[in-house]
Amino acid sequence: MTEKIGILGLGRMGSTAARLLLANGQKVFAVDRPSTHWLLDAGGKLVDSPRALGETTNILLVLLAREEDVEQAIFGSQGLAEVGKKDLIVADMGTFGVSLKERIYDALTPCGATVLDTPISGTPDAMKTKRAVIMASGDENACEIIRPVLEVLASKYQYVGPFGHGIKLKFVLNAMVTNHVLVTAEALNIGIASGLEPQQIIDAVTSSVATSTQFELRAPIMAERKWQPAPAPASLVEKDTRYIVEHAEALGAAAPVSRLTRDYYAKVAEMGLLEEELSIIYEALQTDNTRKV
Repeated sequence: MTEKIGILGLGRMGSTAARLLLANGQKVFAVDRPSTHWLLDAGGKLVDSPRALGETTNILLVLLAREEDVEQAIFGSQGLAEVGKKDLIVADMGTFGVSLKERIYDALTPCGATVLDTPISGTPDAMKTKRAVIMASGDENACEIIRPVLEVLASKYQYVGPFGHGIKLKFVLNAMVTNHVLVTAEALNIGIASGLEPQQIIDAVTSSVATSTQFELRAPIMAERKWQPAPAPASLVEKDTRYIVEHAEALGAAAPVSRLTRDYYAKVAEMGLLEEELSIIYEALQTDNTRKV
């Protein structure tokens, strides 16, 4: 079935989603911006505001990357919160704090929209290769209605419960991923400082029970210090590490490893390296190395 699908936010993830949906035969709409005119050549259509986007479509995917963009697109003048349309399903696929997700829900629900929390775990490349995961939460019937659309973006689509459970599960997943990346950097750093060859370390770990997916993916990148190309730049996870710690603190849950990971990605930001592959955390760790005299 062909749907009228709006995409709010044509950044890395949103642009990939738009191309996949167009290739699947869907009608895709976005807000007219200088950076979005490529959509016209790709077969999509542009409207003049987030409000118009909500009024034109019946499924709207929110793929905004920054909180300030959410404030403007949802709550600003001509924002989505001004739409009054009862058959509109809004799927918020971004990674933000639980409180912001709830603000979006509270603003749009009285307008008649059905608001879902459906974060996507994975990079644009993971979307293209069907390795991304979507955790859908909110009204179960609405989650089933949009399932065929979202399965174009991620073959692994699972309903996980009430609104907000999606982003909470993504925090769990991203805590595991980013913490494992830091542990990989630490292990490699210690091994190389010990005089071991990087490949020797990689071979030993990957053939043992100590290995992990992140070690196998990123230890070779760290060993070569090959930070480009960066299909998964550090900018994708840096803000996530902050949200994870904020969420844990709000719950009173201990998160010592996640705090360290957040601090090292903050250092990556200070070093101006957020557009490098997220393995770049190895360089931030290197700045703490000391030598005994």
